[in-house]
Amino acid sequence: MSDSLVIGLDVDSKELVPAVADCKAGDRIPNTRAGIAKWLKTLPPRCRIGMEATGKHHELVARMAGQAGHVVYVINPRLIKNYAKATGARGKTDAMDAQVIARYVKKESDRLREYVPRSDEQQQMHDLLRKRQTLVETRARLEQSFDATKSDPRELADIFRALTSTLSALERDLQRLGRDGEQGPLYKRLLTIPGIGPAVAAHLIYYMTRWPLANANAWIACTGLDPRPNESGGRTGRRRLSKQGAPVLRQMLYMAAMGLKRCRNGQPLYDELSGRGHSSTAVFNILARKLARIAWGVFKSGKDFDPAMLKVGQACFQQA
Repeated sequence: MSDSLVIGLDVDSKELVPAVADCKAGDRIPNTRAGIAKWLKTLPPRCRIGMEATGKHHELVARMAGQAGHVVYVINPRLIKNYAKATGARGKTDAMDAQVIARYVKKESDRLREYVPRSDEQQQMHDLLRKRQTLVETRARLEQSFDATKSDPRELADIFRALTSTLSALERDLQRLGRDGEQGPLYKRLLTIPGIGPAVAAHLIYYMTRWPLANANAWIACTGLDPRPNESGGRTGRRRLSKQGAPVLRQMLYMAAMGLKRCRNGQPLYDELSGRGHSSTAVFNILARKLARIAWGVFKSGKDFDPAMLKVGQACFQQA
């Protein structure tokens, strides 16, 4: 693997710019099935190909490169941006970005997770979740920009009704896919957890089954709810969330934590954590992390939620 060719790809909606590590960038490639297939035929076997996550524009080349037998890495753009700053990049062009990605893959591939193509069911759930998130964000922006609510009787009422209707239809599709899909038993078990509703359960199923995760700690790291140590010498600073995972997954778990507070067994947990001096935001983050661990336990055990899982251990009280 260490002798394989390392390639960085700068991706946009129309073109790809490849660069071999420590070499000049290559010619631009059309971001089409035909253009990608033609380029892949020119590569030696088992290359390591890195690219930034770009919404949906990277998905075709990532899938085709993986099917061609190459090792593919889809990398958080923030990591590439910080790496470019740390290595003293003196500008920004598509070719330079591809070079930075290639260097990052060459140096850090032992820490990267290989891209795993989605199954057909995962792709359906991914598309539904992305559409749902877009609608939720659009409605929130309209409410904030126009100082309105979805029940406002003024000029935006028809728009809000249409958004609400479309959102309801999407959530019905999500529930049907969760209930009737191959993960149907898991979906039903997740709904037995206090605070977790259909939308949260759908997100949990998608992200828990998306990649092979070694253990509960790896799952918590995937959510970005893991606290980062902040220590140096004798100083112990405040811990903050790593936020390395998917933002929408953290949002859904945070909402589930707020729902948990309204449940019979949730209020005592909230009061206990608040009594330890945590702010309300920190308490909800701690409860969100606890719910994520409970969901993992339900996932791995194949059993319904056990109320004993809501007992808060010392590990749960880490500052968020």
